[in-house]
Amino acid sequence: MRHKEFMGKYIISAHLEALTGLHIGGSTTGFEIGGVDNPVIRDPLTDEPYIPGSSLKGKLRHLTEWSLGLIDKHPKHGIYGAYHCEDLKKPSKEQAENPERWEKAYLVGRLFGVASDDSTVRQTAGPTRLTVRDAFLLESAREKIQQTLGEGIFTELKTENFLDRITSEANPRTMERVPAGARFWVQMVLDRYADDGTELLRQLFAAMRLLEDSTLGGSGSRGSGRVAFRQLRVTWRGLDYYLNGAEEQVLFPNGQMDEEERRQAATFPLRFLQNNGAFERFFGEGEKGG
Repeated sequence: MRHKEFMGKYIISAHLEALTGLHIGGSTTGFEIGGVDNPVIRDPLTDEPYIPGSSLKGKLRHLTEWSLGLIDKHPKHGIYGAYHCEDLKKPSKEQAENPERWEKAYLVGRLFGVASDDSTVRQTAGPTRLTVRDAFLLESAREKIQQTLGEGIFTELKTENFLDRITSEANPRTMERVPAGARFWVQMVLDRYADDGTELLRQLFAAMRLLEDSTLGGSGSRGSGRVAFRQLRVTWRGLDYYLNGAEEQVLFPNGQMDEEERRQAATFPLRFLQNNGAFERFFGEGEKGG
């Protein structure tokens, strides 16, 4: 059994900017003539669009599983299905048929959690480390959108037209999107246990970088959903923070950075952390980041 001593939490916050229109679908509660075919999900109290934590976390997990080569075709149906960390049915790498694949499954299972009902899989992965909060519009973005679109209006309507390949008959539909330039406040919490090292934090940053070159939400192959992370901030809250009221430690950005580094880190933080050993500089490789 692996050691699961809790050490603390990384608090990761950032601005998520929509570089193109963003569509994360909501439910249509009624029928309205001339209404939107595909509305975005909205906060029921404010009527403002938001990004569900489940949508963001699910996309980050999907990109991680693909990048690690864990998603295979179903041997019978020939389709790519969800990955449930089945490789962790063997409780250790030494017992696994494919130790390298087991290590990848162990990383995914710890970081994102497992959906398997198999008790061995769940016990091997241990507690889910990553929590992703719902992301809401920044106040500055809220004001900017309303200045452009009008009071109480937060979305644009994009009309798409699908043509019948045989008859050329038009089939128009309207999709609602959050306009390009909108920014959401994202917060993620990454629990750290004694055996985790910094590999889960590094993998999370890699998944965020993959997302910047992929899409979030629907209609990504037709131009929607391109996003970028800005103003990344990472703090560490050790066990003493919760038990004894100790101060949190700001890991990134910190006071040791010069003006040019701060400019780069604010605009392209993930790219900055992947260059010239920056990750090791800010988060280390040992007991705790920093």
